[in-house]
Amino acid sequence: MPGRRRTRHDEKRDTQAWVMTYGDMMSLLLVFFILLVSFSTIQETKFHDAAVSLRGAFGLTGHPPSSLHLPELAASRERPPQRQMAARLARELEQSLLGAGLDKEVDIDVGQEGIAVRVSAPCLFASGQAELKPEAAQLIAGLARLLGEFTHPVRVEGHTDNIPIHNGRFDSNWELSAARAVAAARGLEAAGVAAERLSAAGCGEHRPVADNATPEGRACNRRVEFMMEWRR
Repeated sequence: MPGRRRTRHDEKRDTQAWVMTYGDMMSLLLVFFILLVSFSTIQETKFHDAAVSLRGAFGLTGHPPSSLHLPELAASRERPPQRQMAARLARELEQSLLGAGLDKEVDIDVGQEGIAVRVSAPCLFASGQAELKPEAAQLIAGLARLLGEFTHPVRVEGHTDNIPIHNGRFDSNWELSAARAVAAARGLEAAGVAAERLSAAGCGEHRPVADNATPEGRACNRRVEFMMEWRR
């Protein structure tokens, strides 16, 4: 049986068959490069959280998850270089706190002025007092070690709840918070932080971070903040 003669239409279809393969390859390359760009701009904090979740899902416990609170840095209105430095310093502080075993005692907050290391007041002081507890020495020493890894100024702030205080030494929460800030700053100096990096301020009850109407909120507001001013 004689073979079928190839028509001009068949030849034209054969010469255009490569177009479909070429189009598929270009589509795949486009998707590949889109994924590369998206991976290169992934936020460090989100990547860290995802990695921790994956380690937990696969039963890998080499690095325990952190209890520190690092807020969303991408929402900051600072210029990119400043935001990148804030992210780097916050991550280094977090790793230092984890290594020192202090992540259960403190919290980290990144703001426009710098990075605040918040410590609950009862970890440092007895109620209504401004002398550092003996057991607070280890915490202060740990903070001094990690702050000693940087050169930024450190402002120590004392904060209270809104319940008035009046005892034989302090007439108001302002005096109490200022005395606590000075005591904490002197503790850091004694532990090795250069005095020229330190300043102290008492804020009383005027800068709450929680609602003073509840016991839980008042407990959050009784704190000492170690603000590392990264913009200077």
